[in-house]
Amino acid sequence: MRMESLNTIGRRYVCALMLLTLLLPSSLLALQEGDVAAEAAQPEEDPALVLLRQEQLARAQALQTQINDLSQTLGTYDPALIELQDDLGKTYLELEEFELAHGILEQAVQLARINDGLYAERQLDLLTSLVQANMGLQAWEQVDIYAHLLFDLQARAYEANSKAYAEALISLSDWQLQAARHNLLTRPGSQQGLQALLDLQGRYEPALVFARERNDPEQQWSLLYTMATTEVELARQLSYQNLSEFNSPAPRYVNQTVCRAVPNGNGGFQRVCWQERVSNPDYLYSASNNRRIQGDRTRMNLQATVREMEALLADNPDFAATHGGDAERELQSIGQAIKELQRDARRSSFQRW
Repeated sequence: MRMESLNTIGRRYVCALMLLTLLLPSSLLALQEGDVAAEAAQPEEDPALVLLRQEQLARAQALQTQINDLSQTLGTYDPALIELQDDLGKTYLELEEFELAHGILEQAVQLARINDGLYAERQLDLLTSLVQANMGLQAWEQVDIYAHLLFDLQARAYEANSKAYAEALISLSDWQLQAARHNLLTRPGSQQGLQALLDLQGRYEPALVFARERNDPEQQWSLLYTMATTEVELARQLSYQNLSEFNSPAPRYVNQTVCRAVPNGNGGFQRVCWQERVSNPDYLYSASNNRRIQGDRTRMNLQATVREMEALLADNPDFAATHGGDAERELQSIGQAIKELQRDARRSSFQRW
């Protein structure tokens, strides 16, 4: 997993727990003072919004006071603190104070691990909030760490054939597609980004089989649409991939004999030959052909997924009547993406090395 060991994290945050608890009230005071300064500088706001923010600040202050009192009474590791920290973290999220939310929610996660174990289900809600806090901070690597940790715990908590597991998979996919689409974690066409999308693809089919067994057309549609958007992004990433990163049966370099006529000591010339290691032109051709084949395969998979989506609508008239408008818009967006991929494929058919 792309994160330090849970034991190391636990030791680090447990040691910082009391210090953070003492610091948070001053953060709240600074937040309230900042609001006063902001109100003086900003034009007059909606009174209802001002009142709502004041209520949220008062709630945050009351929760922090409860946490401080309870820490002194029961100790800093008491499980009763977890619920209060969860409420305080969510209040900070409502206030869009993502740094404060991140700090208090991390404390709650560590307390849950200490009291309930590393795989405690109580972490699920906390980790969901932590993902939101780090999205607000645009800390994309942290978002990725917590999103994967959340899914790993969900995979332990839910049966593979359950609706909850499929929803967790779709949620992870939404984040990874967003990260790939906007290049938040890796450069376009990187092997790491491609492998992440391929790993997602491998998880969809079993979840779709279970959704069919449950006769759940709504979740079947959600999974099929997620599959289609993943295939679109995979094709886009393949088009960006550097040819040198493709596995090719042709060697990248070959030895070539080079001969030159050089002067000798008698006033004449002699032929001298040696071996040089040079780039193999067949390697680029083979790599380009490999990329084209993978792109064609991805587009064929995408078209097969679209046909399955259309068949699902035809076989489930009740679902089509209820969700037909949204389904048609999603099909149109996928159809437009297919046209763009086909156009890009025609452009890339010319050799450009």
